[in-house]
Amino acid sequence: MPPYLATLGLPALAACVLGFFLGLTAMALGYGFLLQRILPKRKVFDVPLAAGQHRFEALGNVVFLAVTTTTVTAALASGWGRFGGGWGRGVATFFALLFGFQVYYYALHRAMHHRALVRFHRWHHRSHVTTPLTGQSVSFGEAVGWMGGYVGLPLLFSLAVPISFEGWAAYLAFNVLGNIVGHANVEPNPPAAGSRAATWLVNVFVYHALHHARWNGHYSFQAAMMDRLFGTEFADWPALFAKVGAGKPMTSLKEKG
Repeated sequence: MPPYLATLGLPALAACVLGFFLGLTAMALGYGFLLQRILPKRKVFDVPLAAGQHRFEALGNVVFLAVTTTTVTAALASGWGRFGGGWGRGVATFFALLFGFQVYYYALHRAMHHRALVRFHRWHHRSHVTTPLTGQSVSFGEAVGWMGGYVGLPLLFSLAVPISFEGWAAYLAFNVLGNIVGHANVEPNPPAAGSRAATWLVNVFVYHALHHARWNGHYSFQAAMMDRLFGTEFADWPALFAKVGAGKPMTSLKEKG
């Protein structure tokens, strides 16, 4: 890791890691709730939130941040990761993690919908209509699962070739920001973003909102790639995306396109 972190004691290192994730979370929450405020005509679901939803989501965020801070701090302090410098390595690290996390998260997410593991995922699904707080609102067990992608995957990659610390940090920032903002209950994307070609790489907000409403299907993170490859994509989401984009929110969690 960079020399400026390597010289820190464990408490100071933990404080830096917490500051990184707390700052990203606050920034993303602010932007996500701003989108909901300034785009009332692009609401995805015009359905009331669950009773006390913001409170239990905030608690889930505290759990997630605690697990993330502890895990990332331990990984950095352990010295297990192999790091190298250079812009090329940074870009390669970012995109390798971008792709690797899609595969990892799809497998994790589908597994957590199995009856043997669903108890770890039910907290996140208490939010049938999503808010920016929903993104990191998870149980302790699910937060540990996320760390396989946040920490385990980069360390595994570094066994093959040294990774870029900056590339890893940039991907974590991209992941946190996208996860939180992408759970806002609005659709800010233009019609072109919902094309089949575009959604191989990046999802519109309606896409994941339907997962929370329907439970099964749309397990992918960030892009439709894995759902498309494994047949878990809803056929009617483009029609619902177009409807929401036209200023007509869904008024039922069971609505079909």
